[in-house]
Amino acid sequence: MSALAKTQGSVSKRHESVEALLAAHPEEADPKKIIRRLAREKVAYAKSHGWNGPPFCPKELTSIFGIRCKEVHHDIRGDGRILKYPTGKIWIEYHGDRIPERKRFTIFHEFAHTFFPDYCDFLPRHQNAAKAAADDEKEFENLCDVAAAEMLFPAENFSADLKALSRLGFEAVHDLRKKYVASIDATTYRLVELTDSVPCAAIFLVDQKGDHQGYGPLWVRNCSKNPLFKSYLRPGISPPANSIVLHCYKNGVETTAPIKETWWINNQPRTWLVQATKLPDIPHSPEYPKIAVLLFPSGYGRK
Repeated sequence: MSALAKTQGSVSKRHESVEALLAAHPEEADPKKIIRRLAREKVAYAKSHGWNGPPFCPKELTSIFGIRCKEVHHDIRGDGRILKYPTGKIWIEYHGDRIPERKRFTIFHEFAHTFFPDYCDFLPRHQNAAKAAADDEKEFENLCDVAAAEMLFPAENFSADLKALSRLGFEAVHDLRKKYVASIDATTYRLVELTDSVPCAAIFLVDQKGDHQGYGPLWVRNCSKNPLFKSYLRPGISPPANSIVLHCYKNGVETTAPIKETWWINNQPRTWLVQATKLPDIPHSPEYPKIAVLLFPSGYGRK
């Protein structure tokens, strides 16, 4: 499974599988819209054949489409992979040494490879992209993540759960992730994506400086926002030195209370209601985000 990496802007060269997807659906120029529609069609078909939840079982879903899943404990150079038997049958391998939430997302992600028209041709070369993947590979893997989220959190079910909430925040994220047996970050992405009642954004921070500029010990890895949220926090920036985000990180706080803070973005002050939560350590992925943060308008929830 990828770490839900978000590619920003356009790519100079498209992955051959993304080109094949666009060629198969000439009525739509946005591959993300195509992949969402295909995933929702799979969900609708599976539900009509008895697939239900939450939580929604990825193995049951793939079996409806004739694909078996196999847990393995040898090195497969990643969380999962999709393979083809000599007979032509397809199966998914996923690494057993991963937390349950990650294994579930991995299966959905690997199944999403079948949405691309040339996936059978691509399988022999698919065996996990290098960590320093090219932009076209990142876009391809991100599309598989988009499809995985559509299946892990079917829009009809998750949107209904959001509408039933009295308030958005990490308390809601933790309740929903348990209900859907999903990771904190995947649930946070989906909450931001499907929230249409209030501007909100999520940022994910790493403690690996790498090429990031500015002061640590945390740097923004990526930002996800709904259309109502107008600011954008570019990768590499750091939260303010007195932010609740750093308190969460340095003191091992599981989830902070929401606090009104002012951040300087592109030399301009931006005031938000900020809430942070600690992400689990992933020993085999030191570049995995350490803290997730939700941003809302500074007056959100005020009566």
